[in-house]
Amino acid sequence: MKTKLLFSILLLSFIGYSQTPISTYYSLPMTTYAVVTSSGAVDQTASGANLTWNFTDLATDGTTTVDTYASPTAGELSSYPGTTLVMTVTDNSMETNKIFTENVTNTVSYTGAERTDLTLNYTDNALVGTFPLSYSTSTSDAVSGNFNYTTFSGTFVGTFDVTVDAYGTLNMNDLGEGAFSGNVTRLKMVQNLTLTVPFVGSVPASQTAYNYYDASNGNLVFRTNNLVVSLLAVDETIMESILPLSTLGVQENTLTANQVKIIPNLVDDMLHIQSKNEIRSVTLTDLNGRIVLKEQSNASSITVSQLESGLYIATIVTDKGNYTQKFIKK
Repeated sequence: MKTKLLFSILLLSFIGYSQTPISTYYSLPMTTYAVVTSSGAVDQTASGANLTWNFTDLATDGTTTVDTYASPTAGELSSYPGTTLVMTVTDNSMETNKIFTENVTNTVSYTGAERTDLTLNYTDNALVGTFPLSYSTSTSDAVSGNFNYTTFSGTFVGTFDVTVDAYGTLNMNDLGEGAFSGNVTRLKMVQNLTLTVPFVGSVPASQTAYNYYDASNGNLVFRTNNLVVSLLAVDETIMESILPLSTLGVQENTLTANQVKIIPNLVDDMLHIQSKNEIRSVTLTDLNGRIVLKEQSNASSITVSQLESGLYIATIVTDKGNYTQKFIKK
């Protein structure tokens, strides 16, 4: 009896402290988020295992953003050398922010960032990490480059610290397309920069971002970004909550992760699908939305050896509904 009890305790401990690695930095293409505020505190200070975040006082003024991806143009590649993928966040007033990244065999770095009033050009790129990233993984990278902020311009140096610092349960209230409650893994990114501004001198700046990834399918479901430049009177925080049913236009019959699974998430030659329902078709698209493979059959294993390395989206149509998940081709 003592042996069985000890085994049970060990098993429960293992289950309680398990976590799902973050498979990729990127959100799903065409994911829609609501820009939110909160009447209560959105406390993100705690880190560690098996946390609970109750962000259940969220409200939106109707502003939404959509993530899209594209290869860099010739001009963007000239401005941000090494860029392989451009993430554009567009709100419903058509204002855009862009994040320029280099992704080489799943090692992701920032090469630049643009919004209406701010441009960062990393001449020494900011390393995010090599995905998948597991809990407690951390990196610290020295960065430098050039910046423009409204009428100010100059150079910057500093550090970029990235940590998978927490996992647990995230609860968010319904913003019109369904509430969210599920297990997540959190990625924390902190930039501490010193801006050198002509005729002004050294100006400290910091940026802290938190990304929460759904453990069941890897989707980025909640993110916050805080930028502080005290001397320039900048202190702003943006919070975005996923609108669950809008992701890739999936309808209300979207299946839950326990009904359909892609195994493994990091794919070599064969993509395997576990489904409790009859598979009707499988469509694979790249980050630009291009269809790279389509199977009109009930096949549960698909050869993907011909695909280039990178991030793909699998849309699985079954007799009970649709399911969408990211996977990485080695």
